[in-house]
Amino acid sequence: QQTVNSIPKSTSKMAPKKGGKSKSKKDVEPKKVKAKADPLFPARPRNFQIGGDIRIAGRDLSRFVKWPRYVRLQRQRAVLYQRLKVPPSINQFTKTLNKNEASTVFTLLNKYRAPTKAAK
Repeated sequence: QQTVNSIPKSTSKMAPKKGGKSKSKKDVEPKKVKAKADPLFPARPRNFQIGGDIRIAGRDLSRFVKWPRYVRLQRQRAVLYQRLKVPPSINQFTKTLNKNEASTVFTLLNKYRAPTKAAK
């Protein structure tokens, strides 16, 4: 009594393999001697999982570099100035004068300098 859904198992088998030429001792190549592993660099299997040994080619790794101290400081300063609201009395010192403007300011202020002891 077979049901409609049951599929009969096939009784046929695959064809037997044809016999190939048997290699004589002259045709067989001698086994190559493996180079002995260096004990300083032991071989270990590569890990292909996520976060494993294999690095994706072309990925930008500049974020993970240990940057010099001055680079880190100037980047942190730039981020702080973007995030903080600096009061104007402090912010005036962030913009410096060039040499030409500084010389004109100092000549102007030199006129209003307090008198020295010798001048009194």
